[in-house]
Amino acid sequence: MKAEKRRAVPMKLQRDLALKLCADLMRQAGMVPVEVTPKFELDHVPALALRDFDPTTGEHRPHQHDPAHLVWMTKEAHAAKTFGNGATTRGADAGEIAHHRRLSAKEMEFRARMLAKEHGTEPPEPKRKHKIPRPPKRQAKPQRTATRPLAKPLLGAAP
Repeated sequence: MKAEKRRAVPMKLQRDLALKLCADLMRQAGMVPVEVTPKFELDHVPALALRDFDPTTGEHRPHQHDPAHLVWMTKEAHAAKTFGNGATTRGADAGEIAHHRRLSAKEMEFRARMLAKEHGTEPPEPKRKHKIPRPPKRQAKPQRTATRPLAKPLLGAAP
């Protein structure tokens, strides 16, 4: 009986073996403890929400599966890059996305005001936060002066 023909190694097996090799190299380099098996995830650099996209096709620029913009990272490092270190999102993808969203809204309002000014039309009403209703200020009690007699005599004072 003849041996079966040589077949191509499936991509999933190739990926798993490459990740195992990376984990072994990280252990040898002392980047990860020997008893720990690191788990890997793909990270988009820059994040998809921060990329420009084509409005007609909806595709990101660069494409979301572009190999030049995909990086294998350990699961812990990927979480830190995406969500921050726990104390803050400063520098993390989530913080940058929120910052970009806030700036985009402000920029759109600014552009609407400038276009209204350029065309001589009424500018849109600015969005203002609702003021918290506060209780009215109490009337101040009249202070004692040298010209005004006290309504009640002070304790221990002679009349």
